[in-house]
Parts: sequence; C-alpha cells; structure tokens
Amino acid sequence: MISRLRAYRSAALAALALVGTASAAWAAPPLIVGTETQVATPSGLQPVERDVLVKFAPGTAVRTQRAARSRALDGAGAQPRDARPVPGLPGVWRVPVDAGESPRQVARRLDARRDVQWAAPDVQARLSEVPNDPLFGNLWGLSNTGQQVQAPTPFAGIPGIDISAVGAWSTVRGSSDVRVAVVDSGIDMRHPDLAANLRTDGARNFIPDVDGVVNPAAVDDANGHGTHVAGTIGAVGDNALGVTGVNWAVGMVPVRACGFSLVCPEAVAGLAHAGGVARVVNASLGGPMQSPQPSTEAIGRHPNSLYVVAAGNDGVDNDAVPQDPCNIRLPNVLCVAALGPDGDLATFSNYGARSVHIAAPGVEIQSTVPTFATVFDPGMASDGATPARPLGWTEDRNPGGGTPAWEWVPGGGSPYIVLNRPAPAASLTEWTITAPGSFSAVGDACQMNASVEVDLEPGRQALAVGYKAPGDSAVTLLPGSPISGDSAGKSVPWDVDLSGLIGRSGLNLVFIVQSVPGIPGPLVELTPPTVKCVVGQPGAGSYEFFDGTSMATPLVAGAAALLLAKNPDLTAVQVKDAILSTAVRMESLRGKVITGGRLDVNAALAAVPARPQSSPPAPPAPPAPPVPPEARSVVNLRLGSGIAVRPGRWRAGVPVTCGRQVAAGCSVTVALRMRVGRGSSRSPRWIAQGTRRVTVPAGWRGRVDVVLTTPARRLLQRHPRVRTTVIVAGRGESAGQKSVRQRSRLIRR
Repeated sequence: MISRLRAYRSAALAALALVGTASAAWAAPPLIVGTETQVATPSGLQPVERDVLVKFAPGTAVRTQRAARSRALDGAGAQPRDARPVPGLPGVWRVPVDAGESPRQVARRLDARRDVQWAAPDVQARLSEVPNDPLFGNLWGLSNTGQQVQAPTPFAGIPGIDISAVGAWSTVRGSSDVRVAVVDSGIDMRHPDLAANLRTDGARNFIPDVDGVVNPAAVDDANGHGTHVAGTIGAVGDNALGVTGVNWAVGMVPVRACGFSLVCPEAVAGLAHAGGVARVVNASLGGPMQSPQPSTEAIGRHPNSLYVVAAGNDGVDNDAVPQDPCNIRLPNVLCVAALGPDGDLATFSNYGARSVHIAAPGVEIQSTVPTFATVFDPGMASDGATPARPLGWTEDRNPGGGTPAWEWVPGGGSPYIVLNRPAPAASLTEWTITAPGSFSAVGDACQMNASVEVDLEPGRQALAVGYKAPGDSAVTLLPGSPISGDSAGKSVPWDVDLSGLIGRSGLNLVFIVQSVPGIPGPLVELTPPTVKCVVGQPGAGSYEFFDGTSMATPLVAGAAALLLAKNPDLTAVQVKDAILSTAVRMESLRGKVITGGRLDVNAALAAVPARPQSSPPAPPAPPAPPVPPEARSVVNLRLGSGIAVRPGRWRAGVPVTCGRQVAAGCSVTVALRMRVGRGSSRSPRWIAQGTRRVTVPAGWRGRVDVVLTTPARRLLQRHPRVRTTVIVAGRGESAGQKSVRQRSRLIRR
C-alpha cells in the first residue's frame, strides 16, 4: 500500500474563505494520514546436472575397450564421441547425454551393465546466478543469508527468509517482452538503473498539474514511491549499478494515477488502463472500501491481466475492515501482506485469512528513487525567552493581541512549533507563521516535507501553506496543501508539491491556520519544513530504504512477470495459482493470509511448464478440388445440455458457427420451437418460442440472442426446464444449405 496513502474516494470538505494576508479561497480536504519507512541481500552454490560420469569395469582387452565403451554409451543414451577422461580419476569418463535424455536415467542404464563399475549423474557445483550489482547484498528480500544489511540502522535477517530469487534466476531472469504496468505516482524515466526496462508505449498520466491540466505523457515521478516500486520489479540486473529487480529484463509501463501527496484520485482509471497494456499490473495502493463496484468494473474488464495489489499499512484485519482493491473478489486479483527479515508479519501490515493471499518481504527494502537536492532546511531553535519561541520565525495573528499562540518545544526528536488552543473566537481567526530565510526552486520538481500533529474541526478549521515572492504583500496558497481533521495524536507526514514554483528565487514559506467563529481553538504541531527538488540522476543512480506492503507487492508482481517470461501462454489465473500453491508455509503467517505462507518464486517457476517448442511448418497440402457454394455455406449448432435463460432478460443465446469462407458470410433464420401432441390426434403441433434473422461473417463463432415469445416465458415461469428444438435455415445466398435441427432444453437460471 502506498506509504501515507488513504482512500482515493475521500469526500471533499466545505471551503473556508481566507481573509487577511491570504489571497485566495481554499478548501480543507480530509487529513492525509499514513506511514512510511525502509531495506535488503545474496547467494550460494547450486547443483546442476549436465553429464554422466562412468567408470567401466576392468578386464576388457585394450584393443576392444574403445568399441565396447562406444556401444555401451550409445545404447544407454549418451554420446561416446564426446566422452572425455576426468583428470585425476583414472578410468572415469564424463559423457554428455543425448538431447531429451535425463542424466539420471542414462546413469541408471549404464549402472545396470556388467561391464560398468559405476555410473552417476555429474552434479557440478557452480556459482549461483548472483548479479554484479553493488547493492545486491542489501536486498535481503531476494536472497537472505543472514548477512549484515547496510540500512540506516544495520541489521541481519534470518537465513532463508526471502523469495528464493537466486534459484529462480538459474531458470529465467526475465524478458523484455513481458509488460508490467506500475499504477503509482509515476516513475523516474531517467534513472540509469531503470531506463533500459521502461516502456513509453502504453504509458499514461491521469493526474493534473498545478494548473489543473492533464498531460497524458507526464509520467515522471516527483515523489519517489512509484520509482521505488519499479526498481523492485525490474531494476536492470547484472549491470554493475545499484540494485537488481526480480526481473533483470522486463517491460515496465508507468501509469500515473496518484498525486504528489500519494492520494490516488484516478486509481480506478489507472487500473482500467493498466490492464489493457500489460499482463501484470502492480497496484501498491488502496484504502477502506466504500463500494467495490468501480474497482471490480475496472479490473474485471481485463481477466487475463493479473492485478497484484497491496494489503495496506494499518495493521488491521482486512476480513473485518475491507480494503479496496485488496478485497475485490475476482480471480485475477492477488493481495500481498508484508513480511520482516525475522520471518514475522510486519507490525504495520494488514492481514486477512480470507482476503489477503500471501506475504512477501516489505521491511527495509532498498530500491531506486529520484535524486533529491535539499534547497531549504531552516531548522528550529529557541529564542531564549519565556515562554520559548522559535528563533527567526515570525507570527502574525488576526485578530491580534492576547497570549502568544505558539511556542517552541524541543522534544525528544525534532523540535516543533505548537499552536496552543485559544478560547473560541467571536470572528474568523487566522494565524500566519513565516519560516526564516528563503529558497529558490531548482530542477524539475520540488516538494515540501514536514510532520504535523493536528486536531482541527473538519471543514471549519484547516492548516495550509503558501509562499511570498520578493515584493509580494499577500500570500499565495499552494494547491493541494490544506489539511483538516484529527491525526489522533500521531505526528504524520505532510508533503506539498512545489513544482509550480520551479525557476523562482527568494521565496518565503508561510503557514496559515484558520478557524471559524464559535468553536474550540485549533491544535497544530509543526516540525521545521524541508524543501527538496528533483535534480538530474548521478551516473550510479539514487537509492533509498522504504517499508510497506507497497514494497512487498512488487516482489510478487515481479515473480508473476518471471513466470510469464518462462511461459507467455500462461493465463492470469494459472500464474496466480502457481504463486499461491507453492507458498512456503510459516507459523507466523498461519491464520493471517490465505496461503499461510510467503512467496517462493523458484518453486512457482518449477510448478509451471515451459512454453512448448513450435514444430516446423508442415509441407503445403495439395490444392483441394473446388467446392460448390452451397457446400461452403454450412451452419453448425454447438448445443450442450441446455440453453440458459435469465428471468427478466428472456433471451436464449444459441451457439452458432458459420463455416462459410466467402465474404457474404451466412444469412440464417434461427428459430426455437416446442413440439407438443394434440391429445388423441396423431399429428403434433408446434409452439413458437422465438425467432431471429441474422447475417454473420464468414468463419464466425458465437451466440445468436433469440428473444423468447410470451408463451415460452410463461412456460419457463412455471417450469425450470422446457424442451426446445433449435432450427437454423439459410436465407438469401445461404438458402441452398440444408436446415440444421437439434433438440435441447431452455433452462431457467
């Protein structure tokens, strides 16, 4: 789940008109609350069977040894011409086996011979498929040997708590033909560890810029979340740069549906688009489910695309508190919880014995991020007065006078400003707090980061941030900055997009707190803001450690892409089944996720067949004699045990195939009739149940909907099954064909 993300269908709150120094009206949206953090490692030896080792029994005449050896090897399925003596082992030969033969089976055949002393598969120890990426040792989620992970706080995990990626890479390392859509905050398209695996065809942005304009091509990431997710799926492997993804090669398609503050107002549009451009969709996003229909509609349109989604970071049971899209009940949805390097479910991770499918590493995961340069970091210190006030910060309160509304509190970590609760005011009250110093916006995008704890009356009190340029007398509010609500005693991240200020110099940040009359005063605690701007990537790229189910989800999405690299013909359900059926069961996950286990991509790969080799094309058949038109205008019925009819719709879908190969196709009348007796009379009568005239194209195979007559509907209302005879007769150019009849039943569903 996106760190700090909440529901993308939050309702807008009422607008408050700013007065005094503020220059515009602004709306106070719901408070954006959430979490975020960070980390990762490599390999071993792996046995590989290639040849057989054979030692022949002594006693064979020297002049016949070669011929006898050749006959024995050839008869067992080995290749005598390529036999080579093993240095240091007299009388022992290494022999390749024939194509398609198993070294174990060949060794058994040879071992059964009297002239062979022993034979065994050649189990060669060779180095595992470990890439040369310098940060691979930190990627404990891919390979955990208990090594020391160089996170901000170094740690060592439990050996074996990983997804077995190294073993999987001996089978397949990915394919650039497999598309994975990343529905997120965008991707840094210039990151040197990602660029080779990124695709622009199919990429799409749904988020408007600061002016409200949507540029579909603007898929670059100014936040870092989507770039981090992309690196876990497919950072280029074995390129001597940074990290490696689950796939060394893959085709990742950015779909930007989440804004700068990691709220995703276009999540449904992003999900719908992604399924049309990729076989695997990574959606590290979600929120409390208000209605399943929109996401179900978006995902259900693409049943052969596997949607790998995050369980969420609230530490709650999704069975009791459904999350969207994790709890969408579709066969092509796979929901992921986060696992720590100690083998326990991460404390922040959501879970669900009936709704969350599997767990994967999601704590201290290192991956790619945009490069940020800090351009403003004013800090905070006491002015030495009583009460202590933040040195260099200035306050302007409207109405003025009274006890100072704010103070400086050092605290145990970062110092922060506290806005005390004054008594209810008789008029609209507003504070503006200006940070000391100024900054210049550089690079491609800028953001303000701070932490806040707030207790604000939704829709009636709010906190916002604006700026003053040199010479300005009024504050200009920044779009998307206002927040309102109660953070429940938590200090939460507050990120504001400053990209609209790029190229401007000497800017001052101004914080605005506003309260309508007659309600208890607001409470705001604010840490010093930091302004960072996205600048060009260094040659080796930028990397950070994050925590979250957002970080676990791309490991599973990457695994799905590896399975499709092995066999592109797998369906989404087959990929999902392979991943879930091979999960490694863990006591810590029992009753927490459906499988009770964690991802094992190596086992999942072993559970799916490779794509069958295509056989050489058959020689062309001799030309067939000409067929008269009436023979080519064949219509076939493909009736099963019955034709389903849903009450209220009253249509019967009759499966018809047009075998005609001429441009005119098949023009036919499809009729449903019920044959009934006439009492003592021998001649039967027919009840018309529905008729439809239709022309279908050559080679067409589908269903023709026939609207049922009133008598047929009445019969089905009284009886769940009604006999019918389906008759298909040609019309127009198809009139020369024989009519086709089949008996079946209409079945009320």
